[in-house]
Amino acid sequence: MTVVNFKTAPGKYWSKDMKYKVPKIGTKTDKGKWLNAYIQKFFVSGNHDYKFSAAKNYIKLKTTHFKINNKKVALVGFFKNLKKLKQHHFEGEVFNSQLIYQQQKEAA
Repeated sequence: MTVVNFKTAPGKYWSKDMKYKVPKIGTKTDKGKWLNAYIQKFFVSGNHDYKFSAAKNYIKLKTTHFKINNKKVALVGFFKNLKKLKQHHFEGEVFNSQLIYQQQKEAA
């Protein structure tokens, strides 16, 4: 079982330390394979770099495109919502994620 440690609002005076225990997910279905790839990418230590807080993770699932902030609290929340989706949403899909860096707008 993978345990993810994160803060609800990093850097704020009211932030709270949280833990999320990622449940064991089977790999027999497309949904299980997709969710396990998500876990390996974002929650297994050493696989993902969280120092780029201004960046966004671009994830595609069927015809829907998601841009999620590169923070653990956002990625854990998104994972909790992904688990609620039905199996047919993941049919034939392979997990792929890209880190998109936000460019600062220049002062006029």
